[in-house]
Amino acid sequence: MFTIIIPTHNRPALLQRTLRSLIAQTYRNFTVIIVDDSAAYVPPYEELLLLKGQYVYIIRSGNEGPAESRNMGVSIARSKYVLFLDDDDTYAPNHLEVLARCIGDHSPALLFHDFQVCNETRTTSPPTQLSLEPISISGVTRDSVYIRNRIPNSCLVYRRDVIAHLQHESDMAIYEDWDFLLKCLQDHDLTYAPLDSVIIHKSVADTPENMRRGNSHNEKIMETMMHLYRKHKAPNMDTRLARQALIASAGTTLALEFF
Repeated sequence: MFTIIIPTHNRPALLQRTLRSLIAQTYRNFTVIIVDDSAAYVPPYEELLLLKGQYVYIIRSGNEGPAESRNMGVSIARSKYVLFLDDDDTYAPNHLEVLARCIGDHSPALLFHDFQVCNETRTTSPPTQLSLEPISISGVTRDSVYIRNRIPNSCLVYRRDVIAHLQHESDMAIYEDWDFLLKCLQDHDLTYAPLDSVIIHKSVADTPENMRRGNSHNEKIMETMMHLYRKHKAPNMDTRLARQALIASAGTTLALEFF
């Protein structure tokens, strides 16, 4: 039913936590593909043993970064649905069970759902939870994703035939997951599922231990948004106007034709 692809880079303790959340799943029809782009640590043998053969562990060479790791994972996935899970995020024990029930016999091309945000500090081992907050993104639509992406990558479910011919762009420092989703939306729509059993773990980037890849390139946000706006043209006038207004709110005025 599901293949869960986890790119990982030099975060063994966080990866172990992620894998333990998969070991605890009440629904067992899944395979995990872990793609390690560093090989700086030995694989998490204890957790892999507990997955009881439901995994593939790849140590790859080449450029660092999650894009190429996700592409490699997709290339060997064989299940009907593919999920991408960051190596510092987790599932509640019933996540895959509820997800399978939501999908049922409908076969949606792209499914998304709510989540919970766990704010934590990683200066302790294990990390210390500071707060847990449910986040609803039920109002997200196909058009709104063309303006800004509010869907965490770990909260998307892709039917494999939709993405089998697509690639994550390895030369993007940020937002390669948004770019990938926009490629899918050229031919498919989004379906919302009312569950929030993915936990997105966040930390304030005030120490090396707390650094997340996503908060290390803030200076590239505007540049990358403009690149994506040029690459993926707005599907209608309302979306073009919304893009123009968003960029203007950041202090940049551009003609409507740009969007």
